[in-house]
Formats: sequence, structure tokens, C-alpha cells
Amino acid sequence: MKNAIIYVSIHHSNTEKVAKTFAKILDADLKKPEQIDPSGLSDFDLIGFGSGIYYGKHHKSLLEFAEKLPPTNKKAFIFSNN
Repeated sequence: MKNAIIYVSIHHSNTEKVAKTFAKILDADLKKPEQIDPSGLSDFDLIGFGSGIYYGKHHKSLLEFAEKLPPTNKKAFIFSNN
């Protein structure tokens, strides 16, 4: 099974620490939204998305990335660090 974690970590790198832990446990590729084309996720079986919470929402760049994803039946999860 091929896995990926897409994350945004801005201020204290706390979200990055969580993302790295998930990546280690899941043997997942770890990427920031600007490091991968949304169509490049078609090879993955499980995709995780994570960021801190900014003004009550996940980071804008993560949400914009998710909006570009093609429809799929892939397994996915989202996490946040507040």
C-alpha cells in the first residue's frame, strides 16, 4: 500500500512533527502542497491532509490544494494541530 501525507506547518513546526509521526507509522511520503501536483496523488492508496487551524479553518494552501483534486474513491483522512 502506498501512502502520502500532505501538510502545512507554519509557526512552531508542531504540525510537521505530527505529520512526520504519521508518515513513519504509515510508511508514507511526506509532502507540502507546493511539492506535489494534485494529479500525482493518483498512485497513492491512502492520503492524509493536515495543517494548523487559522481563523477557524485549515491553512488556505491546504484547502486550495484539496479543491484541485480530481474526484476519487481513495481512502483519506485529515488532521489538525491547534
